[in-house]
Amino acid sequence: MTDWTPEAAVARRRIAIVVNAHSRRGQMLFDAACAGLKARGFDIVASHAVKKPKQLGAIIGKLVSDGHDLIAVGGGDGTLAGAAAKLARKNVVMAILPLGTANSFARTLGIEPELEPALDVIAGGDVAQADVVRIGDGFFINSATIGVPARIAEDIPSGLKRWLGRAGYLGYGCYKFLTMQPFVAKISIAGQPDIIEQVVEIRIGNGAFVGGLRVIDGADPESRDIVVHLVLGRYAAALAGVWAANLAGWRPAGTRVREIRATEFDLSCAPQQPISVDGETGTRTPVHVSIDSAALHVITPCGSNADSRAEC
Repeated sequence: MTDWTPEAAVARRRIAIVVNAHSRRGQMLFDAACAGLKARGFDIVASHAVKKPKQLGAIIGKLVSDGHDLIAVGGGDGTLAGAAAKLARKNVVMAILPLGTANSFARTLGIEPELEPALDVIAGGDVAQADVVRIGDGFFINSATIGVPARIAEDIPSGLKRWLGRAGYLGYGCYKFLTMQPFVAKISIAGQPDIIEQVVEIRIGNGAFVGGLRVIDGADPESRDIVVHLVLGRYAAALAGVWAANLAGWRPAGTRVREIRATEFDLSCAPQQPISVDGETGTRTPVHVSIDSAALHVITPCGSNADSRAEC
C-alpha cells in the first residue's frame, strides 16, 4: 500500500466498527452507530460489539492485519488509548465514537460527546496526525494523572461510574479528596537539572481534558510535546483551589501550578504513586515517558491541526 493516504481511506467509505460494549453506553449505542454510519453512506465491512474489554486489542489487531484502513472505535478514553496503541504507525485511520464517561480525548479534538455529532464528524471531518505517548509499558493518547484522579480510577465502584456517569465520578472524587496526602515528585529531563517539588497532583497531558474538564491548558495531541502540570502544595486546600478554578473555567495561578514541556522524561514519586492512564489503572511510578510524534491518523471535526480546530 505504498500509495496509501488517509484521505483516500476515508473517501472509500469502507469502515470497520469496534465498540466496547462493556463501556457505559457501548452496548446501547452499538446498533445506532452502525445504522448511523450506513445512513451517512458508509459500507460497514466488519462490526464487533465486544463485551470483554481484554479482547479489544486482539480484535483491532486482526482488523489491521486483514487490511481494514478505516476503523471506528467506540468506548471511553481507555478503550481509545488501547486502540491507538494498535493503530499507531499503521496505514489506518481511527474514527472516534465517544461512548465512555468523560470522553476527554474526544473533547480535546472538539468532538461532542454524543453519538450523532460524532457520526457527523466521521462523515464530514478531516484527518489529523495525533501524537501518542508511551508511559512505562503502556500508552495514552489523552492524559495520565497522579493524585485524586488516579485514586478514583484505582477503586471506583463500577456501578457508580457506569450508571451515574460524570456525576458519580465527581462525587467519588470528593470522597477521595478527603483522604488525599501530598507527595514529592522528581522529573528528570536529559541535559537539565532535576525538577523536585512537593505536590498534591500531577497531570501529564497530550490532551487538555481530565475527567471531562479542561484542566491542562496548552496540551494538544498535535503539539509534538507533552505538557506536565505539577500542582504544588503541602495541604489539600491547595488542590481544592486549583480544581475550583478549573471547574469555574479559570486558569489557576502560576504559583499553584508549575508547567513543564518535554518530549521525554523520567518521573518518580516519594512515596510511590498509582497512575491513571486515560482512566485505566495498573501503572505506578517510577516511569519513563516519551512521545511518538504524529503517530496516529484520526478524524477531527474541522481542519487537520490545532489552529484550525481553534477556529471552529
